[in-house]
Amino acid sequence: MKVNLGIVGAGIASRELHLPALRRLTELFKITAVNSRTRRKAEEFAKIAGGDVEVFDSYEEMLNSDVVDAVVLAVPIALNPQMIEAARKANKPVICEKPVAATTKEAIRLLHLPGNTPIYIAENYRHIEVYRKAEILIKEGRLGKPLAFSWLKWVDFGQDNKYVQTKWRQTPQHIGGFISDGGVHDVAALRKILGNVEEVSGFSEKNFDYLGAENSAVFNMTLGSNVIGNYSVVYGAPASLNRFEIVCTEGIVQVDKDEATLEIYSSDREKLFLNKTDGFAEEFTDFHRVLEGQINSLGSVEEAVMDLATIEAGLISAKEKRVVRVDSLLNES
Repeated sequence: MKVNLGIVGAGIASRELHLPALRRLTELFKITAVNSRTRRKAEEFAKIAGGDVEVFDSYEEMLNSDVVDAVVLAVPIALNPQMIEAARKANKPVICEKPVAATTKEAIRLLHLPGNTPIYIAENYRHIEVYRKAEILIKEGRLGKPLAFSWLKWVDFGQDNKYVQTKWRQTPQHIGGFISDGGVHDVAALRKILGNVEEVSGFSEKNFDYLGAENSAVFNMTLGSNVIGNYSVVYGAPASLNRFEIVCTEGIVQVDKDEATLEIYSSDREKLFLNKTDGFAEEFTDFHRVLEGQINSLGSVEEAVMDLATIEAGLISAKEKRVVRVDSLLNES
């Protein structure tokens, strides 16, 4: 079954992340329509995409058209819930870029929408091979029981960075700016490998006005699997670093996303070289499987809500100077 897709939002994600992936999946998808904030951007995207791509002046017009079977949302985060809801009302399946919403409270509303057309939250980190292999390694027990983790992430986003230059990111309506925008990626991978986060004790700072919100965070976490750990991130750092380590009873594994390697320290030292993937083609392929009736386990709203709630718990903890249980956000919402 080839699915006709309508692209909503002709910005960086659609042009540089989704389009290359969809060009690898022409047996599964065809881009037939585009809508964006301005007609000029939509027309530019249609030209880049090639083929017979219809430009729509409104999202509602696209949803009510027979030109598309499903829509791809790559819009400002705060707009996600209302646009997902509109797609559900129009009985159009939707794949939407993460985070699912600006806050956990807004995200939870999506769990209770009437109807059953698929809603798929496009979290590509759940599809990246190095993280999937790390999950298998841990769950097979090869290194014994996991005890603790450390994730250090420095991101060299200067004022000229293309994401920083995005207007809606300069005055973010979503919690924590880049801390949630990028942080849900890492939490998705963390949860897939080690399980759900239960409590967060956080610290955060806003060091640079140009990043719009908090740009530095340290989150100390406890997980349901009796694992403890630390996630530390700085946006606007002078250099980049992405170091993720898991300590187990019988060894340590270093997970390197950028190099797609797992370095294992146990009775023997071993380095595994995996395929370098960004996960976008894989997530669209999985979306297609869901459209054909497969259970949505990797792109569900429930998973996206947990990712966002984990980050929000850390940000609340930093503000209120208390330990925050992740499930308290789910109950309050």
